[in-house]
Amino acid sequence: MTWLVPLLSFAGALVGAAGAAWVALRGQRQDARGEWRQRLDQAIALVTADTEAEQQIGDELLADLIESDLGSDEDRELARRIARIRLGQQIDEGTTGSEEVDLALPARDDGCTEQEEA
Repeated sequence: MTWLVPLLSFAGALVGAAGAAWVALRGQRQDARGEWRQRLDQAIALVTADTEAEQQIGDELLADLIESDLGSDEDRELARRIARIRLGQQIDEGTTGSEEVDLALPARDDGCTEQEEA
């Protein structure tokens, strides 16, 4: 019976530490998701900007957000839908010409290396 008190104390401390760790990790995850959302808002502001340079920066930021694991699956799907809208606008404006668009490649990347181009 004398071993029961230390065992229960240890078990209680273990549960308490695990609970505190879970709360801390959850808080960090929520902070990361909040930052991801702020970056999405910035990307939207950039892709709707007046200058082409800002729009390209927004496109890159949007692509990074889609690949980021900080956002939830639903968050990343929202970013994909925004990117599809943006791509549709670019096609409508004729910025890609009549070429077929490969969504796996970054903008203005035809898959060739510098050595192949030379």
